[in-house]
Amino acid sequence: MSTFLMYLGITLLVSVAALAAPAMSMLLALLWGALLIAAGLHLEKRTLLILYLVNLVVMAIAGGPGNLLYLLAFFGLPAMLMGFFTMQRHDYYFTRRWGVAALVAGVSIYLGALYYFNGGEYLAGQVKDMVAQASGYYDTQGWAKIYQQLGLSEEQFRQGIEGAAVNLARHLPAIFYVQGLLAVFLMLWLASFFTWNQLAIRLKKRPFAQELMPWELVWLVILGLALWLYGWDERGLTYYTGSNILVVMAVISFYYGLASLVFRLKHERGRGRSWMLFLVVMLALFFPLSALGFLCILGIFDSLLELRKPFSGQEV
Repeated sequence: MSTFLMYLGITLLVSVAALAAPAMSMLLALLWGALLIAAGLHLEKRTLLILYLVNLVVMAIAGGPGNLLYLLAFFGLPAMLMGFFTMQRHDYYFTRRWGVAALVAGVSIYLGALYYFNGGEYLAGQVKDMVAQASGYYDTQGWAKIYQQLGLSEEQFRQGIEGAAVNLARHLPAIFYVQGLLAVFLMLWLASFFTWNQLAIRLKKRPFAQELMPWELVWLVILGLALWLYGWDERGLTYYTGSNILVVMAVISFYYGLASLVFRLKHERGRGRSWMLFLVVMLALFFPLSALGFLCILGIFDSLLELRKPFSGQEV
């Protein structure tokens, strides 16, 4: 009972603090989610469910339905499901997989509610306000004059900024999903980091270099690319659906591509390792976009073609 009361007090304190301090809400929500996951190591099913229920009730009363929906979609729902599977003694990667599934479901519901109640127009308006502020900043800093010297009029300069803002607004779903994915990864990592006892073996994580993208995700890349190309001419819903999928998958494949690169650097020896490190540094310094693209492609093909076998002699 003392363990339950400890988790109850800490999680309620952190959740209320996340609602009361907007500037720190992201960090506090991550800590809240990590605590909900770690509770699965020490509580039984009944007490764990009571813990989750009390947190939901208090947050609904303190923050209202809007804040509750946001925190649930991005942090609470994935964390509670991961905590439940941790309680059932599943491993780190099984738990994370279901946390990602809960995140996708939660953010999809959140986006549906947002656009249904015209929240999308509000966010687009916020983006336009940010563009207006950015235009004023560029004017005061003299960037507009520099572009005029390059042959761009002030109107063309503003249209370029507005076009970038519209493009950003159309990719808000991808931004939300990426934010949620980062939250899932960080919450589970924090939960495994803060648990030092024997039970923490349930949350034991492999070294970063051994991370490998599930091959099923490659089908999402193919789907996104197909929709993007199919809607290229009209630039409508199909095009931007594919584009949003590709943005999310670019972040995921970059993560696993970086893990693949670290794996190769660890297994290279002598001059091969030095040359590889030199080429990676030069590419990152002088061609950063090409470096990002290379790592994304590496993450995808590493999953499909088992590119690590020549280095380790075994699957990882």
